[in-house]
Amino acid sequence: MRTWLTLAVVVAVLIVSGVSAFAWSRARTATTNIAAVATPAATATPVAIPATVTPEPAQLPETVTPDPEPAKTVTNDAPAAVKDAAVHFPNAPSVKPASISQLKPKHKYIAITIDDGGGFQPEMLDLLLKYDARCTTFVLGNWASQNKSALKKLDAAGFEIANHTWDHKTLTKLSDSQIESELLRTQKVISAVTGNQAPYMRPPGGATSARVKGIVADMGYKQVMWSRSFGDSGRGATTKKLYENVVTSNGGIKPGDIILCHWGSKASYKAMKVILPELKAQGYEFVTVSQLIADSK
Repeated sequence: MRTWLTLAVVVAVLIVSGVSAFAWSRARTATTNIAAVATPAATATPVAIPATVTPEPAQLPETVTPDPEPAKTVTNDAPAAVKDAAVHFPNAPSVKPASISQLKPKHKYIAITIDDGGGFQPEMLDLLLKYDARCTTFVLGNWASQNKSALKKLDAAGFEIANHTWDHKTLTKLSDSQIESELLRTQKVISAVTGNQAPYMRPPGGATSARVKGIVADMGYKQVMWSRSFGDSGRGATTKKLYENVVTSNGGIKPGDIILCHWGSKASYKAMKVILPELKAQGYEFVTVSQLIADSK
């Protein structure tokens, strides 16, 4: 009895041990299969990840800088204005009697006019040209007849040659025929040098009258006076005084002024050396009477 009981126990132990061994074996196999699924049998070649490509910036259209405009050449149109206004004498067409002393130009123009006085000054001409100042000069016939080379130089420089009578007589004291003679004699000399002449005259000393204006208009001349004067014909003319006369007196200089001075005055030359650069810096341009008239229409 005890032997059978012992045998039964042994059999039971073996059966339990076999079941446990079988369960452990199945569990191990399952674990191995799971690992096999999770881990590939061979190491796969890594997939090459393309390098990050930085896109090229968009091609912007090339900025085209326009060629700068060529610098405008500033040319003084005084010679053209002189040519347009000039007429042939004698027998020039008559004009309406007129006395011009100041105008109202569109631009900042002033006309420096130079009367025959103490003789032509080459240094004054050089100074005027330095500041691009072409002037209208009123010459005496007796001076012009003896100084044709100077007259040619003024004409070639673009100056306007006008009539100041033959020998500076006071026209209001002369007869009609004497007035005509004073102008015609001078005109012959001017025309011989320039070919024609500006249709302007200036009565010596500014002495005029309705009769004088009528005679000169019938001959084709406009009478040109002035609005400002250097005052260089009297004694005691100093650079300071002449400067004040032109630039600061009576409300100061303004566009359209016609300024009177004389050749041969040392005081005027010295004053001009101060006046020209100052007025140029203020934006003034120095023009002929013809150019001033043309700009005032």
